[in-house]
Amino acid sequence: MIPSITRRDLLKLGVASGLSPALRWLPDPRSFTFAFFSDTHLGLEGRNLDACRSLVVEMAERMRPALAINGGDVTDYGWAGEYDGYDQVLAGIGFPVHHVPGNHDVRWAPRGLQIFRERVGAPFRSFDHAGVHFVLLDSTVPLSHYGHYETAQLRWLEADLRRVGRITPVLLFTHHWVGRAPVMVDNEDALYRAIEPYNVKLVFNGHGHSDLLWEWNGIASTMNKGLYQGSYQRVDVDALAAEVRLARRTTEQPDPRLIATVPLAASRDKRPVYPVGLNIGAAAARPVAAVPAPVVPELERRWERRLTGGVMSHLLVADGTLYVSAMDGSVNALRAADGAPRWKAQTDGYCHSSPVLADGRVIVGSADGQVYAFRVRDGRRLWARRTGGPVYASAAVAKGVAAIASGDGNVYGLNLADGAVRWTFALPPSPSAFAQSPAGTDGERFFIGAWDKHVYALDAATGALAWRQPGTDRSFAYSPAIGGPAVGGGTVYIPANGNVLHAFDAATGATRWTYTSPGDKVGYSSPALVDGRIYVGCLGDRGEVRCISAADGREVWVAATGSTIYDSSPAVADGLVSIGSVDGSLWVLAADDGRIVARHRLPTGHLLSSPAAGDGSVYAGSFSDVVVGLTLPPRTMDRA
Repeated sequence: MIPSITRRDLLKLGVASGLSPALRWLPDPRSFTFAFFSDTHLGLEGRNLDACRSLVVEMAERMRPALAINGGDVTDYGWAGEYDGYDQVLAGIGFPVHHVPGNHDVRWAPRGLQIFRERVGAPFRSFDHAGVHFVLLDSTVPLSHYGHYETAQLRWLEADLRRVGRITPVLLFTHHWVGRAPVMVDNEDALYRAIEPYNVKLVFNGHGHSDLLWEWNGIASTMNKGLYQGSYQRVDVDALAAEVRLARRTTEQPDPRLIATVPLAASRDKRPVYPVGLNIGAAAARPVAAVPAPVVPELERRWERRLTGGVMSHLLVADGTLYVSAMDGSVNALRAADGAPRWKAQTDGYCHSSPVLADGRVIVGSADGQVYAFRVRDGRRLWARRTGGPVYASAAVAKGVAAIASGDGNVYGLNLADGAVRWTFALPPSPSAFAQSPAGTDGERFFIGAWDKHVYALDAATGALAWRQPGTDRSFAYSPAIGGPAVGGGTVYIPANGNVLHAFDAATGATRWTYTSPGDKVGYSSPALVDGRIYVGCLGDRGEVRCISAADGREVWVAATGSTIYDSSPAVADGLVSIGSVDGSLWVLAADDGRIVARHRLPTGHLLSSPAAGDGSVYAGSFSDVVVGLTLPPRTMDRA
């Protein structure tokens, strides 16, 4: 027997047994069938094309769907050529396909979201079909693996559902899964608070490559393996029976098998509508990961400031002011002592780029394709220079030139005074010819790691290539492209995603030494060079931080926080090393021996940004839209 979900049970999910009943054609004109699939992962040279094409044709022949939804990871790397293959998958199928983006569509391509929009549609939107409201959400963060819903999108969703009302059935689609462990979207509770008052019947998820069915606080939720792996769902919206029926097709069970039914009628047990951002206590926030093992004192929080967007960049503190660029495109100057706003400037796109201070100017790039200079004193825009692609990288400044890479494959040398282009350097053409990490400089050269597997040294005055060295002999995914360089003592220290920390001679590019971690891997976190030692975070379950001798690459110490570190890079000040982990924890370690001396847990939100520290304080921000100022513990031990 296939149990169904009743109003009384608040959608207690019914999972089919081994039966495979025939699925009848729906005669009522208000009834319709659609298909849900995800993770097509179209690659270059026809990767997954034949497998996906055969199943899409099968849908057309067996189901005659009114429409289909692709739940994200349309492509492998978000490259335009991969969409050419996807066009072949959908050619002539006879029904429209709607799409949500996945992390693979944006993670390795600076123009990924733009290409997605151009080729398959807006990253988030809604539409109506035969009395059912479809909501397609964007859970992606550009250049990142993890999921997050920006506040602006949640406010759009809130307004969209208010317009639809509480009676109309709503089907919601998101790539990163929600409502099950491990948590992939840090603010899934904010999403739940936005949708809970409305008649949301089902949440369709991707990303996990598993055939699953679960319940999220009374809302039926489902996921498939990738389409190329042989899975998709037939969804029958039956107006006469007032229900939605889910049937799954798999490689093992090619005839779609009924797995659940969900009533279309609205439940009366719905709370009042509250605006996004109001803390009402419903759906209590969950940590992103288990509480780490180390038990250490909590840092003293001096202040907390809510911004208008989440933070993924490197924070910067100088002369009593904290500078923070945010995911809503804002650049914020806060008083370091108490978090009071000094000024706020706005770009027209997402800010992954970190602020850099030079000659009374704050230099920052934006996903809108421009590089900006704002006046330190009051935030007034002094100039903006447009490039040919989104600017996720951060600048370095030398000889009156701000060097910064763009998603168009060029490095721009901009006149610091007025933003005029002094020179450009074009990376050798390839699908992965771009850079996203901060640039470094020794005053004579700029150093940039790129996704084409190489590290570049460019003359600061002319942009001429001084040297070019490979960062990996593996695929582009292992490039020296996420962690930025640390420069000092005539050496450039730069990590590659393949778990190698390189030390290159700054003048010649000759390799001085390389270091490979025996545990969690170097690559994503930018190294910090202080007093002859390199401090760097490592990617892995142990949440390791490592200290390495700058002279010879010898490991000095390793400390395990127990909590995954992703992009966050260490801030070293007052004999202490501060670094963030994905679960929202900020860790403070002794620089001399790696002892964990304190921590602080920020409000729920992924912490991928890099803290800033100095004068007895440390500052951190996360996807939660919150920035905090914390007091560092006293320096307890000097290094011998």
